[in-house]
Amino acid sequence: MKKLFLVTFTVLMICGCKVFSQTAKLKEVGTRGWYTTQEPFAAFNPKHKSVEIWTPKNIKKPPVIVYAHGGAGYREDDQARVEMFRRNGFATISFDAYEMNGLDWKFVTRRVTNTGKQNLIWGVFKGAVEYALNGNDWDNQNIFFYGASNGGRTVLYAGGELANERVKGIISEAPAGSGYELGDVTIPTIILFGKLDTWAGKSETDYVWTRTYPNSPISIENWVQSQREKKHPVKFIFYKDAGHLLFEGPLEKVEVKRGDTIAFTAYQGASEETLKQYEKDVLGFVNNNMTN
Repeated sequence: MKKLFLVTFTVLMICGCKVFSQTAKLKEVGTRGWYTTQEPFAAFNPKHKSVEIWTPKNIKKPPVIVYAHGGAGYREDDQARVEMFRRNGFATISFDAYEMNGLDWKFVTRRVTNTGKQNLIWGVFKGAVEYALNGNDWDNQNIFFYGASNGGRTVLYAGGELANERVKGIISEAPAGSGYELGDVTIPTIILFGKLDTWAGKSETDYVWTRTYPNSPISIENWVQSQREKKHPVKFIFYKDAGHLLFEGPLEKVEVKRGDTIAFTAYQGASEETLKQYEKDVLGFVNNNMTN
């Protein structure tokens, strides 16, 4: 029988993690030390220390980006994506869902399933969107969703669950190949991948967007095709000199370990020229979909 676990001092000390005031529950899945997450999940709290609500100076009613971080929590690459929009005159709302749920990112990224991670992100993200819709410091008629990896899949899910005429577009970088079920999205959406993205794959051609799992039997590629067949505005953008998480740093092949064992090797990061093109593509998409 599977047991329900609270995040305890003992569990966290095993992985060398810090102890936080815990909100979410963890449930063991299988026999390999993996967990999923269960309610109660933390809700968006604009006063939480991890939340950054930023508006540019001298710009009246800027459009606003609501950002969902990746599977490791709100890290340096997430900061770089948010900063891309800030320097181009957008308001931004970002957060760390793991901190809000009392979980250390090192524990979550190594021991929690994609669905478990997305549960935590989703619980906070939907509240952040509600906050954006009701805010007066930005143009709440021009709201965009942006996310990467597990956050990228979460914003695609949000495109069906939080459809609103004031949400003008969705930007999803390297969405996870498993996790939340994806429904129909009628909001303009771009999905950006490095062509070398085989993160957590079994071979050099096991690309994230082609992958299926027992709990996610439809690949990102086939889901996009289904949206196109329904005439929904969803499309891919691929980058030649890039792997997983383009803002992680220069393009390089890395070894990812789980304990003392190499779990997989994969490319991450992107060249400077690729990042310039990425920024051009993303800003062009947003500007083309804003309304006056």
